[in-house]
Amino acid sequence: MRNFLLVGVIAAFIIPNQLLSQCNPYFDYEEGTSLVQTTFDKKGKEQASQKLNITSVTNEGDKVIMLTDVTIYDKKGKEITSNQMELICEEGVFKMDMSRFVPPGMDQMEGVSISFEGDNIEMPKSLSVGKNLKDATFTVNIESDNPALSTMMGGTNTTISNRKVLAQESITTAAGTFDCFKISYDSKVETKMMGMTRSFDTKGIEWISEGVGLVRVESYDKKGNLSSYTELTSFKK
Repeated sequence: MRNFLLVGVIAAFIIPNQLLSQCNPYFDYEEGTSLVQTTFDKKGKEQASQKLNITSVTNEGDKVIMLTDVTIYDKKGKEITSNQMELICEEGVFKMDMSRFVPPGMDQMEGVSISFEGDNIEMPKSLSVGKNLKDATFTVNIESDNPALSTMMGGTNTTISNRKVLAQESITTAAGTFDCFKISYDSKVETKMMGMTRSFDTKGIEWISEGVGLVRVESYDKKGNLSSYTELTSFKK
């Protein structure tokens, strides 16, 4: 859901990618890395999964770009959609690709165009308990030139706020046991469709581990009840 820092032109030829990938230690991926993230409902029943394969890692100035193949599956393991996205690290800051917020299959609908505006969700290269992280606000605009769809299309406005590092914890998933930083945040999503606007407030907790990235994410409704969770179920370098 990713990158490297170039020290000099010569270093690009004599230092292997594994060492250059220290742009951000929490998302220290290299070419060939693969991971699977599986989403479960509040009762622990599998709902969907996505597989990410890092196909290339390149340096462009002060950026490290990880080209990633992403395939999404339903709860029965049937492929829903697949595409490519870029994982970017710049000056030690890992930036989340906003395309991951597009509903599965939406970006492949005929006559539908999707655009993004706003901030990246950023992860700094240094975390510590009590640290506050940067908020993010972004918009996903969905439009269609199909008259039958145009009246239904709209978009979403999402605000991620109050991000804070709460603790260091060990988390065990099907992929193994990982030492993590625990981060909490608030999420507000406004959805516009068919001329109506609906708002959803949720709270989230995520666990981030060095060299692995996102290990687990829990989503809670406004009453504090667990609604779903996603965790790392496979990781290979």
